[in-house]
Amino acid sequence: MGGTGKQQGMMTRHSKALITTLGGVAAVLLIGLPALSAQTYTVRQGDSAWKIAKRLGVSTATFLAANHLTERSVLHPGQSLVVPERGQAQAGSAPAPGKPTTYTVKRGDTLGAIARRHGLSVAALARENGITNPHRIRAGRTLRMPSASAARGRPAPPNTAGAENASGSALVDTALGYRGVPYRWAGMTTRGMDCSGLVARVLLSHGIRAPHSSRELYKLGTAVSRDQLQAGDLVFFNTRGRGISHVGIYMGDGKFVHASSSGGKVKTDRLDTGYYQRRYVGARRVM
Repeated sequence: MGGTGKQQGMMTRHSKALITTLGGVAAVLLIGLPALSAQTYTVRQGDSAWKIAKRLGVSTATFLAANHLTERSVLHPGQSLVVPERGQAQAGSAPAPGKPTTYTVKRGDTLGAIARRHGLSVAALARENGITNPHRIRAGRTLRMPSASAARGRPAPPNTAGAENASGSALVDTALGYRGVPYRWAGMTTRGMDCSGLVARVLLSHGIRAPHSSRELYKLGTAVSRDQLQAGDLVFFNTRGRGISHVGIYMGDGKFVHASSSGGKVKTDRLDTGYYQRRYVGARRVM
């Protein structure tokens, strides 16, 4: 009996030690995780989509799809992102190489939104389906999703008369995603941005290194005459009487999107009437 009691005491001490050790490990794991709510993740300095996905235990494709991002999307500290459930289907992720899929256009869809949902560029999706005007897609149309290898390797078709720049349309779609963001001088985040901050952020999200200055942005790409403007072209204005001081992204149909100090937010305006028509300086094509 005495031996049995001694053994039970030793087992109790070992059990307590094991519980304490496991509790410490759990605490370390919890401390090691960045600020997470039940459904959101706050981006930290140095984070990337791959790092976050690995930390959350999901695939990068699932994480990108859940947040309507692509591999080129720029993450910013403080940004709040959706945490997909483990094992969640990778709906909207890029198709596997060599296995194209299809998508049926729904009412209200845009080519840019469909491309982002599938982890593709607008240009690749337009090429795959022979679309010359990305602004016009009919509900009910079945689109072919290119494989990853096809999206990378296929050359763009030659432009036809009146054809829109599919890559430029991708810039427009990205810029329109910031509509309503407050104007903030020198800002470049969703908490606030100025005109060049908006344009630089959009370009950076598409892999184009861009300065946070309207005058410096005017040095990018090639000059475009006003009658040759296409979606995605950068349009510049002299609003202060001292040279270039404002920039936006042309959308087509005489409209452009910009961060407006007078309007107090990212919004759209007309290029061909009133205030901006009188102050228009020129345009540059960067894609």
